[in-house]
This record gives sequence, structure tokens and C-alpha cells, in this order.
Amino acid sequence: MMASSNSTNKRRRTAANDLYIGDLPVGFIADVSAYLPKPSRALLSVAFSAPSSSWKNYNLMHRLSPISTAIVTASQWDILDFEDIDKELAKQLTDDDVSAVLTCINAQDVLKRLKLCGCVNITRIGLYPLRGSVVLEQIDLSLVGKYECPYPAPESKISEEAVAPILVSIVSTDGCSLKCIQFPTNWKREYDRPYPLQDFQRRYNELFSTRRDMICSKCNVTIQGIDDWTDGNHNFHNRKICYDCLKPLCGDCRRDDEMNPGFCLQSCNTCNKTYCTDCITSTRCTNCSGTKCKECGDMEECNECGVALCVGCLYTCENCNLSQCENCLTLLHCEDIMCTPKVHCEDCYNGKEYSITYCGECGMKYCLECKVDKVKTYEDDGIGACRGCAGDVISLIVEEMTKLRSENEELTKEVEDLRAKVERTEL
Repeated sequence: MMASSNSTNKRRRTAANDLYIGDLPVGFIADVSAYLPKPSRALLSVAFSAPSSSWKNYNLMHRLSPISTAIVTASQWDILDFEDIDKELAKQLTDDDVSAVLTCINAQDVLKRLKLCGCVNITRIGLYPLRGSVVLEQIDLSLVGKYECPYPAPESKISEEAVAPILVSIVSTDGCSLKCIQFPTNWKREYDRPYPLQDFQRRYNELFSTRRDMICSKCNVTIQGIDDWTDGNHNFHNRKICYDCLKPLCGDCRRDDEMNPGFCLQSCNTCNKTYCTDCITSTRCTNCSGTKCKECGDMEECNECGVALCVGCLYTCENCNLSQCENCLTLLHCEDIMCTPKVHCEDCYNGKEYSITYCGECGMKYCLECKVDKVKTYEDDGIGACRGCAGDVISLIVEEMTKLRSENEELTKEVEDLRAKVERTEL
């Protein structure tokens, strides 16, 4: 009996001496959490009060634990950017997690900018705590990073039907501050069904027709109307406002500043965002005038004249990889609609393997590969290669057929040798 009693007391003392993170001083935990990215800090605060699924009762925020309260009150929550955490973690976050975070930090009253980079598993309820917010200025639902190309679009569970009512509740509230929206690039308008964002678009337009807080940073003119903020569809990408500092610029000033140095806005062709020259340095293609953020990479240079060009204006030879602009490079393109676009420089397109030649019979420029295919698929109804194209490649086809015949003879001989060996083995 005595031994049993001592054993029980030992187990109790061991359990009593166990140390949990919640037993640490509140101030110590709050100080340590300051070294975490804000999304991780907010998730930690949530965990110290209740599981994420319990935060659907929004009154829970008034019953934060002392540790959660200390973590929340020690930070500014005007910006919440999920690009600050690892994408694998962001990918695992659910609606409950995001909703709990927004409720815990009282996002409806304090959050000005929300960027959901990598949060591909949220659908709708995760954004419910933002309904009716009058302080939210920017929301980025594109799910991509700041300097990340939105194409191909990441898989997203956020639907227009789910987000539209939340956005409507924001723009319908007196004192709304929303002015910068980034939607997923894979949201496409389907004309055979009701347009989910029509009501939001109408209310958003009404909002900008009455607001007086959107002042051009150049001429101090009040900016009005939704056309200043959209590409004419429902895909808002803020061509008239800086994605970083949210400074607006009216259409007249932007057109003037494109030719003059100083403050202006430029849309990056890579990340599909617009920045002012105070925030981001951009380079402009000398051919099409398209721009690219320095953070998204420099423009390519022509190997001949050195001018800066975007990818679409720079031609690279399929054979030698020489990159030049169309003014410096003598080009021939294969005109077969089924051909993968081929571009060859002057030194390469005359070679046997890479040549793209003009046919005097049909008046087309085809690469040898396409000419061979046309001759091989020639039909009696006239669809296929013309006599000129056939004449250019008939020798190649004969050569190929001779090679195939030789290979076939070799294979036949090998089969016969193997059959003979099998027969000898059976004997």
C-alpha cells in the first residue's frame, strides 16, 4: 500500500510540474509574438482563445483570453498581407481560420488593407467579418503575390456569387473608404447567366459619383465614375491608382505625365498591377510602350542595337537563340496555321534543316517540316501541298523513305535471326 501511494504522488507531482506555453508570462508571449509575421501572430492569438471553428460566434472577440488580448493590442492591424507567410501554410488555411483571424483583430473597424496571397481554400464565410466596413481601402482577392504574374490563374474556391454580397455591404455603408480592388483573373463574365457582380458594380459607380475624397494627386480634381477604376469589365485592376500608396491620378494627368518626367502611374505588364513612380521604378518597352516593374525583372535587350524590349516585341531565332528587335533582325515566319510559330534569323533560315522558303506556286512561306507534312497528307481533292511545295521537299521525302526502308529491312533481319535462335533452342 505504501509503495502504491508513493507511486501515485510521484505521478501527481510530475503532472503538476509540466510547463505549457500558456503558463508563460503574458508579456513574454506578447513580446515573442512580435517577431512573427502578422498573419502568424493573428493565428497565434486565435489559438490562445478558441479553435477557429468556434469564432463563427462573432461575440467571442469580446471574450479574448489575456494572452490573445496582449498579442492583439501590441500590434497595428491596418494591413494584413498573407504573402508574409509561407505559401504552404496559406494554402492550408480554411474559411474558419481566416474568419477567426479577421474577427480576432476586429478587422471591420481597423483593417485598411487585406491581401489574400495563397489562400486558395477560402470560399465565402472567411470574409464575412468585413461586411459593412467603412475603413477598408484595399482588398486583393487575386491570390497572387505583389510581383507575381497572375497567369496562369491559381485555383480559387472564391466565387463571384459569394463575394458580391460582402462587397455590396461595404460600398452601401455610409463613409465607405474602399478604392482599390484586385479580383481573380480567372473570373470571366458568362453571358448565359445572371452577372453576380452587376449589383456591386452599379453601387460602386454610384459611390464614386458622390464621393469627394478621391482627389487627383496631380491636379486636385475630384475623380468620379467607375470608368476611372476598371477596364470596362468587372475585372478591376486599378489603372488609375497606385497599388502601393493608393495615390490616385485622373485620366488627363496620366496622359500628360506619360510624356513628361515626374509623378505618374504605370501598369506593369507582368504582375498586372499599377504603381506610381514614387513607389516603383519601371522600364518601358521602346516598341509598344508597355511597362514592367523593376521588381518583376528588367526588359530584354536587343543583341544588335541594345534597346529595351518586352518579351512580345523581341524575336529569338529558333536555331541559334539570337534575340533582336524587328528592326535589326531579318525574319521569316512559317505561315502554316497549324505550325508552332517559328522565327529564324538571316544566318539560319537558309540552312537545310531550318529553312523557311517562299513558294512561287501557292505564294506561302512554309518551313520544311510543314511542307513535308503537306506532301505526306496530300489528298486527291486538292487539299495538301501544291506542286511547288512538293518539288521543294520531294528529295527529302525520298531520302526519308529510303532510310525507313533500310531500317525496316534491318528489323526484319533481326526478327528472322531471333526466330531461328528460338527454333534451335526448342530442338
